Amino acid sequence: MAGMSEWSRYWARFGGTRTALLSDTGDRTWAELERGCAEIAAGLRAEGVGKGDRVAGLMRNAPEHFEVVLACARLGAIFVPLNPLLTAVELRDLASDAQPGVVVTDESFLAVFDPLEEQVGVERIFFVGTTPEGRRSLDELRTYGLVEEAVDLSPDDPLMICYTSGTTGRSKGAVLTHANMDGVAVSAQAVDALTCEDRAIVTVPLAFTGAGVSFAIPFLRCGGSILIRREFEPSRVLDDIEQLGVTFIGVVPVILERLAAEPDFAERDLSGLRIAKSGGAVVPEHLIRLFISRGVGLVNAYGLTEGSGLNLELPAHEALDRVGSVGIPLMGQEARLVRADGTECDPGETGELLLAGTCVLKEYWRNPTATAATIRDGWLHTGDLATVDADGYYRIVDRSKDMIISGGLNVYPAEVEAVLSSHPDVVEVAVVGVPDDEWGETPVACVVSSNPDLDLDALLAHVSGSLASYKRPSRLELRAEPLPRGMSGKILKRELRAALLEPAEARA
Repeated sequence: MAGMSEWSRYWARFGGTRTALLSDTGDRTWAELERGCAEIAAGLRAEGVGKGDRVAGLMRNAPEHFEVVLACARLGAIFVPLNPLLTAVELRDLASDAQPGVVVTDESFLAVFDPLEEQVGVERIFFVGTTPEGRRSLDELRTYGLVEEAVDLSPDDPLMICYTSGTTGRSKGAVLTHANMDGVAVSAQAVDALTCEDRAIVTVPLAFTGAGVSFAIPFLRCGGSILIRREFEPSRVLDDIEQLGVTFIGVVPVILERLAAEPDFAERDLSGLRIAKSGGAVVPEHLIRLFISRGVGLVNAYGLTEGSGLNLELPAHEALDRVGSVGIPLMGQEARLVRADGTECDPGETGELLLAGTCVLKEYWRNPTATAATIRDGWLHTGDLATVDADGYYRIVDRSKDMIISGGLNVYPAEVEAVLSSHPDVVEVAVVGVPDDEWGETPVACVVSSNPDLDLDALLAHVSGSLASYKRPSRLELRAEPLPRGMSGKILKRELRAALLEPAEARA
């Protein structure tokens, strides 16, 4: 098989003058994107990169990201997207694990760059955009001719190593294959009815699987276009929707909140925006109603890195009928719920969500122990707790590692957070468990509030009719700063838990 790089060849022939990528640094037609892929593939080959070799990317969002990914696909190499928020210490761990032979980056990362220089050497680091003195530009790789034909590939050959976000522990490298890329693209195209007329906007780092794989890859396959922004600016996103024909956005609920909070949101023309797809957390009902009232289809989706970032989805036409649901398995995918003993759950019963199908990772990179623990009998054990109703629609209850056991009873933080977030003074909330001498664990609510005088009694009065007594927070921690989040938008509860366990004098 030719692999994913065949997509750019196809659209260069059948729609070469149409726009593939838009950005502040210049747009690219499909013909230009294909040429960039072929040039960089030739340059990487000249640097000794071949099938199975790793090429790491540590860069701000830019069109070159896609050129490098497609070039790796053409050579059978493996692209390793590195989280741009990582410290030098964290990068050292990932570089040691992936052992890339080439790194593509930009000058904004020089301060955290030492571990990558140690791994690959200065001569195999290429810069996008402004190139520091004495360094090599990515454009050097464009001078070795063209690689227009892909190497012979198997669907099971790796294309990316995507490191997990590490919200519950050390990152592991999920190996995603060419078949995974095709699987996630087919799934998304089918459920979202994507065509070459669609235009998506990316505002979060493309190193995140939800942006660089499950959101962007389907647009490469369907021949649509991708508007690349380096950061999320609410007013600019609204401008882009109005002026640049954006039909599709991928978000987390907090981004929807920030868009809706723009002073002129009610006057903005959203008529061209077909779908807003949200993941990472359940979208509150008031946001669903708001965007639907503006003619925007609000889609709730579920995915994880090990599942190529997209596995379940609730179509927009069911958003209000099934608030809180993440829908059903997508085309080519399967899901089931099991109890701790591995037996199948009944409808309405909470169990661990298992996934199988075209989007499930091949393995964890050089970690057979973790692979064997996560993929058992062909099923990916997600570690997420969920329920499924009689119609086959799933709801995520919580991470199994986030579950709190208080007095022998299970407390699901997501359930508590949903109730607390309806309090008018609550801006952000996360519930974590801390040790308790009497109950084993007890829930603590970490809250960012618009009211600095909010107290626990006010919160408990708000939830008294909605939560059983054992689920109610025993403590309120008001925080002046936003809650810590990973690049996927998920709250980093391990950081909150660690802070709560510090001695009082250390936190003062």
